[in-house]
Amino acid sequence: MGIESNVFRAALLAATVSLLLASSPLWAHAHVSTTQPEAGAILEQAPEQLELQFDSPIRITQFDVTGPEGLVELSEDPISASAERHVAVPVDTLAPGDYEVVWRGIAEDGHAMSGGYRFAIQD
Repeated sequence: MGIESNVFRAALLAATVSLLLASSPLWAHAHVSTTQPEAGAILEQAPEQLELQFDSPIRITQFDVTGPEGLVELSEDPISASAERHVAVPVDTLAPGDYEVVWRGIAEDGHAMSGGYRFAIQD
């Protein structure tokens, strides 16, 4: 191999590494860091609010809570501007039973995201 070939390979390697380092923030998606109540929790009393905490800002576009009586009406809806913390407050006290929270959102990097979790309230 000639010197020109080695120089070309070194330049190509340097360019590739530079691109990878420069674009690494684009690979970072928001992730749920905590939920309230915790996923899988079995509660003795109904929570006053439901919360999603992310490790980076996300704009929530859908937040649905379903339980034994169907879709839960929320007085405070977490659909809002981009933030790391989103809170929803049920209009009425949640009845005993199983609940599912389903959400969708758009991270700051433009990626659509979705997820959900379940919890239960004992009788």
